[in-house]
Amino acid sequence: MVAQSGRLTKSPAPILSICNYFLRWGAFVLLLLFSALTLTGSGWAWVPINPPQSVNAALVYGMKGSRLNLSILLGDNWIEGENGALLNVYSPFMMLATKAAKAGLSTKPSKSDLDEARKRFGRDVAYYSDTKNRFQVKFLVSFYGKTPDFAKTYSAHIVGSGRGKEFNLKPVKQRLDQIADAMNNGLSAGGYEAINAYYFNFSDLQEMEEFKLQLDSPSGPPLEFRMKSARLY
Repeated sequence: MVAQSGRLTKSPAPILSICNYFLRWGAFVLLLLFSALTLTGSGWAWVPINPPQSVNAALVYGMKGSRLNLSILLGDNWIEGENGALLNVYSPFMMLATKAAKAGLSTKPSKSDLDEARKRFGRDVAYYSDTKNRFQVKFLVSFYGKTPDFAKTYSAHIVGSGRGKEFNLKPVKQRLDQIADAMNNGLSAGGYEAINAYYFNFSDLQEMEEFKLQLDSPSGPPLEFRMKSARLY
């Protein structure tokens, strides 16, 4: 998915869920992850980057998956919508994991490899675990339109439910593609591809069991992506 200048490169749909991936690579990552969930008391699968176990799990997950296609690495955090639209969900866990996957580290990490990775990504760990300022989840949307500036008209919100409550959330910040890239492959959905990023507070998302990200525009069709928190990390 990730290419130059923040663009998304689409690849085949994921063939492994994250849970299957953990099972494939053995009990070590599962143990780290479940330890993190136990310590945080989370009822859903979102994993905060606070306890050491969750940091270790994210680093090991990324290191072991460095040779995998990104769609498989992201698992259920890679969501395909209608008309070629694509959503990638980057939680703090996935942010750290994908950085580790790109770093060219050992794919069979020992304890010393993991210790070295923690030192190398110390600033990233501090960044993604900053609950006061940066503890957010990025929703990265690649989609198509008919004019170069179509994407900047799209607003987003999340509607969901969990713990007996209903939620309607607006992003805490957003980055809108001002000028989309022209496409020359005859896409029926339109002639331009854009990427928008919408950020929501982790603590709000953690309260929901299921939700949808909805994008609306006064000049284009709406987009919806439905998710269950139990399938996201």
